[in-house]
Amino acid sequence: MRRIANVLTLAAAVVWLHACAADAPTAPRPNPPGGGGGGGSALQILLVTSNANPEAGTCTLIQATVTLNGSTVPDGTSVNFTTDFGTFGQNGLPLISVVTQDGVAVTALCGPGSGQAKVRATATSAGQTGTANLTIVFQSSSNTLPFVSSCSPSFGPKEGGTVLTLTGGRFFGSPATTRAQFTVNGVTKDGIVQSVSENQIVVLTPGFPEFASPGLQAQITLSLGTNQAQPDVLSLPACFSYGAQDSGTPVIASLLPASGTSEGGTRVTIVGSGFSTASGVQVFFGTLEATVVSVSFNQVVVLSPLQVGDPTPVEVTVRNIGNGQVSNGVTFTYTETMIITGVSNNIQPLGGPFSPMTIFGRGFQAPIAVSLAGWAAVIQSVSATEVVVVPSAPIAQGCGDITGEIEITNLNTGSSVDGSSFTYVVEQPVITDVQPLFGLGGVQVTITGINLPDNVADAEVKFGSQFAVVTSASSNQIVVDAPTSILPSPVCIPPNDPPDPQTVASVSIVVTDRATACVATSAGVFQMQLPCVAPPPTPTP
Repeated sequence: MRRIANVLTLAAAVVWLHACAADAPTAPRPNPPGGGGGGGSALQILLVTSNANPEAGTCTLIQATVTLNGSTVPDGTSVNFTTDFGTFGQNGLPLISVVTQDGVAVTALCGPGSGQAKVRATATSAGQTGTANLTIVFQSSSNTLPFVSSCSPSFGPKEGGTVLTLTGGRFFGSPATTRAQFTVNGVTKDGIVQSVSENQIVVLTPGFPEFASPGLQAQITLSLGTNQAQPDVLSLPACFSYGAQDSGTPVIASLLPASGTSEGGTRVTIVGSGFSTASGVQVFFGTLEATVVSVSFNQVVVLSPLQVGDPTPVEVTVRNIGNGQVSNGVTFTYTETMIITGVSNNIQPLGGPFSPMTIFGRGFQAPIAVSLAGWAAVIQSVSATEVVVVPSAPIAQGCGDITGEIEITNLNTGSSVDGSSFTYVVEQPVITDVQPLFGLGGVQVTITGINLPDNVADAEVKFGSQFAVVTSASSNQIVVDAPTSILPSPVCIPPNDPPDPQTVASVSIVVTDRATACVATSAGVFQMQLPCVAPPPTPTP
């Protein structure tokens, strides 16, 4: 677990700021506030994020809800996430595949610095394929950058022309240096920026009459200082929708995550619109009231309450305290506490190649991080009862096996579970043959064996106490130039005549793998030779 630090450090830094952070429901069906989606396929993907403008060096959760003809896809449907900036927290790569549970797949995107990430989710079920896109902008510093705290109004006609007021802070520039782009179902159009002050930006919305859906979610990308080399950019995926709805009524578009353990304490971001920041809100999981952590115009962050009894789904609702209006209900599923019941393929060679292994249990919920004997694994899929991972290469610690616990950590709640063990097996090198068995210095010697160092940099070969020059290396064969003996030249023994080669020592060949410190020895196998010299003249009486 110690060596999973890079993943967990990023994961632990997931923050929930006041900046616009939300999702985008898919079209063409009528949409509540949300994020990216679209296309005419019967398979639709709703993408949401816990924070569309996280700080650089942190992570933000991303959830894909997948439906086919209006119904959730079967559990185990693979959702492929890709990004052109940053990496996903589970595997440290710019792409990951996560399987659905109750139609939902969750991952975490981590940004190494400031920049804009375009996230794409793709899924296929019953021959239908759907995609959705979401823009996330990692900010260099939330303390000095502009932010949006409210959008008014939240809805307007598809023909455009709505005067939209973005209220926030630290705005700068003029209408000429400010750009507001509206993206609907993959089509992007510019709004007309009418005025810019320190706390407000007024934009005239463009029209999207070409779309037939009565409700369309717009993702707004707001750029300030377009005359600068690096403008400040904000992503507002749940700021404005085309359609008609009472903005005084709270509306839930999605929960992120949509499940958590019955122990409670899961940090849940409720994405939507119409949440009252003035009078506050109450959030109920069924009949139980949750702890409200923060409220903004398009999201409420809560801690789920403890559920007593067997885990069951409940309806989550939001009530605006000021006017008493109650939102629609969205299902949250309580799950069992994480437990590992068994594993497969949990003994693998230290140097690879590595093959997928399955961890069996209950209560698994993406996004998670997995460590095997203290080393981070690459996650291939997560379901409620199975996690499939591929081990990553550890750093060898002497010529011995590395054995340790398997640990799974839920990146959303921070809870973890240990169980079973995993072993990286060091495959010991063995010398099976040496040819030739004798020779002068510089002679080419081929050492055959198994599990030998597979590259020249890791292969160290000695003839006795002297190093040989390694010219090529593979796992079953190493070729070296034998060293020249440091012993004095021998006196020729008949029938040898100068400068015939003659053995001066029988030495052991020792092969050391610098990567693992493992050693293979063939004792006294090689006869080192030198040209012999004539015996000294016999003294005359």
